[in-house]
Amino acid sequence: MITDPIFYRLFATSPETFFLLLGMPPDKADEMAARYQYQAIELKETSHRADGVFLPKESGLPLYFLEVQFYPLPSVFADLLAKVYTYLKQHDPGQPFRGVVLFASRSLEPGEKEPYQPLLDAGLIQCFYLDEITELPNAPLGLSVLYLIGQSESHAPAAARELVVRAKTEIGDTALRTELIELIETVIIYKLAKFSREEIQTMLQIHSIRETRVYQEALEEGKQEGRKEDIRKMAAKRMSAKKIAALLEVDIEFVRQVLGGESKESPSSS
Repeated sequence: MITDPIFYRLFATSPETFFLLLGMPPDKADEMAARYQYQAIELKETSHRADGVFLPKESGLPLYFLEVQFYPLPSVFADLLAKVYTYLKQHDPGQPFRGVVLFASRSLEPGEKEPYQPLLDAGLIQCFYLDEITELPNAPLGLSVLYLIGQSESHAPAAARELVVRAKTEIGDTALRTELIELIETVIIYKLAKFSREEIQTMLQIHSIRETRVYQEALEEGKQEGRKEDIRKMAAKRMSAKKIAALLEVDIEFVRQVLGGESKESPSSS
């Protein structure tokens, strides 16, 4: 499942979800979301893109840097800090920062954290685990979509149908309602990629899904572009094409094609 586009759309559409994730009550989360601007920022010196940055609209509030991690990466904390300090160097914002790493599960958290332990202990880096997030009853819609990402394939369709009904009844703003429903559809399309269009339509009980913009974008463009982005990011960590192909469960020739058709690897990277 390619996660970066989904999380970007989730936090862009419902930024209060990020602050709910941090443990803030709904009223406080809504207030904080209004005081921030959410962006995916490219850091020119490293050619890396931060998964998300919440930029405060007023002084005194911290910058939040988000890293989403769905595969093992021992350097995840170093990567986060490299982006943080590159941003601070380029923009000199004069504000404190907080780093947030959202792991799919605790098992993906690096075992060696000694260099970063002081920052973890001080709360400058916070870790969250998608499969351990407590599902609150009557949770806000954005947070419920976050729960959906962590659902198993067997439970996800029913949960998605419920969220579609909620979006139709709870969201008065037409544009926002449409965006949230399309986001729910996107999550299911990514999670159930091995199913046919007809099967997905039946599961979601959305008969017009093959004509929707989200189906075309997510299926035809999102999957390929999302995989390409993951391949580039993993290659930047000096992972071999073979290892990238195994982790992403894609053909190694596709990995080599994305990386410019280079089939030769150094002995140390194979």
